[in-house]
Amino acid sequence: MKKKLILTLIVLSFLFCACVEQTTPVKIRIDAVQAKDSYKQQIAISPMDFVTITKHTITIAPHEENKTYTVSGYFNGQIMVKTKNTTLKLDNAYLENTSGKAALRCTAKTEISSVGGTTNYIVSRGRGFAKNAALQGKRSLIIGGSGTLYVDGRICHAVEADNVKIKGSGTFYLQGTKRGSALTCESLEVESEKSFNAYLLNSRNGIKADGTISIASGNFYLYNNEVALKTEIDTGAGKKARAITLTGGTFHITGNGALYITAIGAFNAVGATFVNED
Repeated sequence: MKKKLILTLIVLSFLFCACVEQTTPVKIRIDAVQAKDSYKQQIAISPMDFVTITKHTITIAPHEENKTYTVSGYFNGQIMVKTKNTTLKLDNAYLENTSGKAALRCTAKTEISSVGGTTNYIVSRGRGFAKNAALQGKRSLIIGGSGTLYVDGRICHAVEADNVKIKGSGTFYLQGTKRGSALTCESLEVESEKSFNAYLLNSRNGIKADGTISIASGNFYLYNNEVALKTEIDTGAGKKARAITLTGGTFHITGNGALYITAIGAFNAVGATFVNED
């Protein structure tokens, strides 16, 4: 009888420990500096048409739209994309800027695609006085692909652009700072039937939009932000529509000070799934 009791207590103890592990808040932090040691080769870009390289700046400015470039290897400085509808395929690339500026700056609509089976980094660090992002888009920015992408914005934001779309089936880690956002934009749109995993981590805001956040699919992990989802709240005369509309997608929530901030009555999450991991 005593042996059976002891065995029962051991089993119950094991089950209790397993439950505790499952409910322990998840904490993830990008360690981009340590990962850099794995990227020994200097940067390679293909094709080299309309690519200009100086010591700390690479400019990609094809004369026509809809050009695709593949980028691999290591570069310290700033890559600038200047032509509309250019696609950059990151194929085991480590792009950083240690002078406090954006590592990748797009002045026209650009797609950043992580190649399947590869791991890529976009990192800004150093002394920065402006509220710079590691990945900065002046107009529209698309993040996609089937590989893994880490964006580590140690100056302020991870990703900043006017209009952002996320697509593909890859895994994307975006980490800003406590004075910035993992993703900041005018508007964010995710269309239906997208299967990516997007981690928005350790920032003042996970996703911040001056206008709208519209998500219909995807897996979002909003970890350890002061506010997980935020839009501006002023809806006065002449102001753009400001709302958070989640008609699909799964949202894993842990360690955030607040789930959302938006205009009164402008949060609609019918169709979304929330998983509280706290």
